[in-house]
Amino acid sequence: MSDNKKQVYRVIIKLLSFMGLALLAYSMIRSAVLPPLPQVMQEVTPIKVNLTAIDQGHIRIIVWNHQNIAILHRTKIMQTAPITHPQQRYFVFINAGGDLNCPLRIDTSQRYLKDSCSAYLYDSYGKALKPSSRIKDLVIPPHRFIDQNHLLIGEN
Repeated sequence: MSDNKKQVYRVIIKLLSFMGLALLAYSMIRSAVLPPLPQVMQEVTPIKVNLTAIDQGHIRIIVWNHQNIAILHRTKIMQTAPITHPQQRYFVFINAGGDLNCPLRIDTSQRYLKDSCSAYLYDSYGKALKPSSRIKDLVIPPHRFIDQNHLLIGEN
């Protein structure tokens, strides 16, 4: 290569480096001088769900706060303790299991919830059957039972 081409490349590299440093300095100074943007908290509206529409042994999915919330109507096989409240027939959870957050479904034995991407199993109370660093218990969203037939998701 000729000396002229080498010199042109050196000048281009120096200009690009200078521009990069100038942009970095500008963004640092701007972030130090300007106040942070206010965080807008978006209020999430609770959702009222009619539980009588969920058949026993089925899961109903409700979208709340950009998340799939699942409501499981437990079967007698799934219930490990006697029912003292009608609300114990239902289990409310965020429908994301395992390390990939895949949706859950009821397995063929009708006893457990199974991660659709893996072989991870959960009982009908959200406990991981083989807990590890990769698999945690299911997350339960804020909710409360209004009466025997209605559930309010998004409010404790």
